[in-house]
Amino acid sequence: MDIQTRPAVNAAEAAKFLGALNSHRTNHIGYCGEEEKEIRHTLEHDFSDTGFEQSFFIAENEGRIVGAVGFDIDSEDGTAEVWGPFVSEELPFGEVAAPMWSKALLCLDSIREFQFFVNEENTDVSAMVGQLGGVHTGRHLILQAKKGEVPTGENPSVRAEEQHEAAFRSLHDHAFPGAYLSAAEILDLRDDYHSLLVIPDGETGVKGYVYTEADPIHGEGSVEFLAVGGEHRRQGLAKKLLQAGLGELFRHEAIRDVRLTVEADNEAAISLYEASGFGRLHRMNAYRLELG
Repeated sequence: MDIQTRPAVNAAEAAKFLGALNSHRTNHIGYCGEEEKEIRHTLEHDFSDTGFEQSFFIAENEGRIVGAVGFDIDSEDGTAEVWGPFVSEELPFGEVAAPMWSKALLCLDSIREFQFFVNEENTDVSAMVGQLGGVHTGRHLILQAKKGEVPTGENPSVRAEEQHEAAFRSLHDHAFPGAYLSAAEILDLRDDYHSLLVIPDGETGVKGYVYTEADPIHGEGSVEFLAVGGEHRRQGLAKKLLQAGLGELFRHEAIRDVRLTVEADNEAAISLYEASGFGRLHRMNAYRLELG
């Protein structure tokens, strides 16, 4: 078998190949979408600091695509989230993945750390990462809530108003110090697709909050942050906030499901999510590979 690896030039072609594989658990990579349309949109508009053609590679055999691997690069940190490797199911994984990986690395000399998020049933990629010297960094669950299957109840939350902002800032900074979104950024993002709901405590206080993001283009939504103040815990407020956040997302007609990731041993969080309408979708393994 003569495997030829080249930089990808056609996002539609790459998305079609990935879409046919990533919906199967034995090929599934958590960073990558599972539908061709969503994958193509990400590759064309939101993939890698260096752009699609400089960070995505195709393996061919006799002119037919038999493998693909992408690197969602953060140039500032010198890291990349790895999409794949993906290999046609009728071919031996190692005979395609190994030469494709080696050729791709020649074009990525500025990247020193590679991160993988691999389905538990995708044993081929997990084995490859181990052979390369990768380190297992955690086990996670991907949970999913579907429209029409979320329990409802009393909703004490309201949209955050100006009088709630100071209390929200304090709670967010305490619960998520150094998070990828600051309280100020969340407040600035608010619009019809970025919602901040709070449970008020008096006129200006906040017992808890939930921040959600809706993505109608892909029919998806996400719960990004949820926190309850220490003195208000064990009152069922987290569950009410989560259900309120789901209701906010599902009011968008295009949103079909909401997914989130949680550490597999975080039993308290998993119980909360499942009580709020989430079901278990995938079990995932995270790995880190550092180059010397």
